[in-house]
Amino acid sequence: MACQQPEVTPSPPIILVTLDTTRADRLGCYGYQSAKTPNIDKLAERGTRFEHAIAPVPLTIPSHSTIHTGLRPPRHGVRDNGDQRLSAEAFTLAERLQQQGWRTHATVGAYVTRSEWGFGQGFDRYDQDFGIPTDRLSWRVERPAEEVIDDALNGWRSGSNFLWVHLFDAHAPYDKAPDTVSLADASEAQRYDAEIAHMDKELGRLLSELPDDALIIVVGDHGEAFGDGGESQHGLLLTDSVLQVPFIIAGPTIPVSTRPEPVSLADILPTIAGRLGWAPLEDIDGVDLFADPSTEPNRPGIYSESHYGTHHFGWAPLSAVTTPTGRLIHGQRDHLEGEVSTEARTWLNEVQSAHPAWQTEVTTLSPSEIEQLQALGYVGVSTPSATQTSDLMDPHDGITLIQQMAAIRTQQPSEQIKNLQTLIQTAPQMRDAHFRLALLFASRGRLNEAIASATTAFQSAPDSTSAILLANLWSQAGVPQEGLSWAREAMHRNPASTAAMAAEVTALVHVGALDEAAASAEVALTATPDNGPVLVSRGLLALALGEPVEEWTEAITDLALSRPFEPGNLMTAAALQRESGQLERAQELLRAELKWRPGNVPARLELWKLYEEQNRLVDAVKVLKPLLKLDPYNPQWRLMTAQIYQKMDRPDLAAPFLKEQADPL
Repeated sequence: MACQQPEVTPSPPIILVTLDTTRADRLGCYGYQSAKTPNIDKLAERGTRFEHAIAPVPLTIPSHSTIHTGLRPPRHGVRDNGDQRLSAEAFTLAERLQQQGWRTHATVGAYVTRSEWGFGQGFDRYDQDFGIPTDRLSWRVERPAEEVIDDALNGWRSGSNFLWVHLFDAHAPYDKAPDTVSLADASEAQRYDAEIAHMDKELGRLLSELPDDALIIVVGDHGEAFGDGGESQHGLLLTDSVLQVPFIIAGPTIPVSTRPEPVSLADILPTIAGRLGWAPLEDIDGVDLFADPSTEPNRPGIYSESHYGTHHFGWAPLSAVTTPTGRLIHGQRDHLEGEVSTEARTWLNEVQSAHPAWQTEVTTLSPSEIEQLQALGYVGVSTPSATQTSDLMDPHDGITLIQQMAAIRTQQPSEQIKNLQTLIQTAPQMRDAHFRLALLFASRGRLNEAIASATTAFQSAPDSTSAILLANLWSQAGVPQEGLSWAREAMHRNPASTAAMAAEVTALVHVGALDEAAASAEVALTATPDNGPVLVSRGLLALALGEPVEEWTEAITDLALSRPFEPGNLMTAAALQRESGQLERAQELLRAELKWRPGNVPARLELWKLYEEQNRLVDAVKVLKPLLKLDPYNPQWRLMTAQIYQKMDRPDLAAPFLKEQADPL
C-alpha cells in the first residue's frame, strides 16, 4: 500500500516491546503482589498504563498482524497461526517509519514471529538467528530473552532508532523457576511467573540505555488461560485470561495516568503516529488514544475473535465485543458477561463481516511442521472453513474434546490410534484428529489406513497441506503416479509453497520424469536454497540421475539427524551414504528411521540388504521379524528369511519358511 506522510525529523527513538503470552494480572503494576517485574513497573510509573487492553486474537501471528497494521483480523486477513501470512500489500508501522527516515531493526524470540510470516516488511535489519540453519527450524525453537535483548542493544548502539523487540519466554513450556524452589518442585504458576520475571530483568538492560526522549511501548500479544473456561493455554476461547494484556506507553509527551477504558492493540500504530505529529491515518481500525475523542470515530467496543476451532475442528467461529460494562461473545450461541448495548451488538456484527483489505496469503505446512505445531501446544493442521451454519458446534462445548486430544498425544502410538478412532466416532468433524491418525498410521506402516484418514481430512477442507501428506503417502505405498497427482494438487492450491515444490520434485523422481524433476528442483532451490524438504528432494534426484552425491550427502545427513521426524529425511540420507560407500553410516540412519517409523517396510528391507551383504545374519533375521508378524504369508519375506538361515547353515530353521503354506509365526 502507498501512503504519503508529511516530512518529519526521524525522532524520537521508538521502542516497541511485545511480550508473548503475558497476562496483565501477572505484573506488579497491574496489582499482582507476587510479581518480580520492577522494570516494567517503573516504566508504568512514568507513563500511561491501560488497565483493559484487549488482544484481537489469542494467538501470536494474527495478534502481531494487528499490532503492525492497526487493522482488526477481518481486515488484515490473518486469522490463525500457521496457515496465513501478513500480506505484502500491508502497510506496516515499520514501513511507515522507514519511509520517514527511521532506521528500523527487529529482533524476535520465536519461529512464529520470523520474517516469513510477513513481519519483515519495512525493517532494515531483522534478527532471527536461532543458532541453526533455517531448514532445521521448528515451531519448538525459541530464543531466550537475553539473546533477543543482546541483539536489540547491538541495534540501538549501531544507530537504529525504531526497535521492535519480541520476547517469547512466557510461552509454554515454562522452564524457569523462582530462586527459592527447584524447577522440578515449582508449580506451573511459579514457572510462568519466573519466565515473566526473566523477561523483565533482561528488558531492564535495554531500558537503562534509552534516552529520556524515547517513546516506549510495552504490550502483550495475548495471555494464558491456565484452566479458565476449561482451556489450558490459549487460542480457542475468548476469556479475560487470554485477552487482557499489559499495555504501557511512556515518553516525554505521554501523561502519567491510568486509563480504565477498554482499548485495542490496533490502537498502537495510530497512537504512535499521533505522537509524531502525523496527519490522521486513513483506512485503519485503531484510534489515537491521546487524541481529542471528538476527532476519532465512534467505537462502541473492542473487537476480538477466535477462528481456531473453526479452522481445526469445523466448529463455529467466536467473535466478541468488550465494552466498559461487559463482553458479548458470539458463537453458535451468545455468551454474555455483564451488559452490552444494542449498539455494540450491531457494531460487532458489522466488524466481523468486514472484507479483507487485500487478498489473504496462505501458507503450506509440511507433515513435520504439523507435528511441531502440535508439540508447541497448538493442535495442528488448519484451513479456513465455510461460513457458520446452524449445526456447527460451539467451541465452549468442544473444550472437552480439546482436552481429550491433548491427553491422547501423551500416549503410546497404539493407544493413540485406538483412542483417536473412538474420538472420531464422537466428533467426526475434527479434521485434526483425522490428520493425526494419518500420521500415526503412516509411522506404523499401515499406509492404506493412513491414506484413508488423510483423504478424509482433505475432503473436509481441501488444502495444500493435506495434499502434500497424501502425495507422500501414495509414494510410500508404491503408487507414484497417484503421489504425483496429489503433489500437483498441492502446487495448484499454493504455487508459492516450497513444501509443495519439494513434494512435486520427489513425486517426479518416483515416476521417472527426471528431466522435469530437475527443472522443478532448480526453481525450488533458487527460491529457497536452504529449505529442508527441497534439499532432500534434490538429493533424491541426484541418486536417480546417477550424479555424484558428495554435494548433498553430508548436508542431508545433518538435516536428517536434526529433523528425524520429517518423513523421507533419514531414508534419503541412508541412500546417499550407501552410494558414498559409507555402509555403517547408512545402517545407523536406517535404524534411526525404524525408531521413528517402525512400520516403514522399505527401510526394513534396505537394512536387511545391508546386514545380509555384511554377513550380519542374526541382525538380518531380527529386522525381518516385525514384517512376518504383520504378514506371515508374504512369500518375499519368507524367502528372504529362509535365505539367511541357509547362509547360517541352519536348514532346519529355513525349512518352515520354504513351505508354500506355513502356520502363522
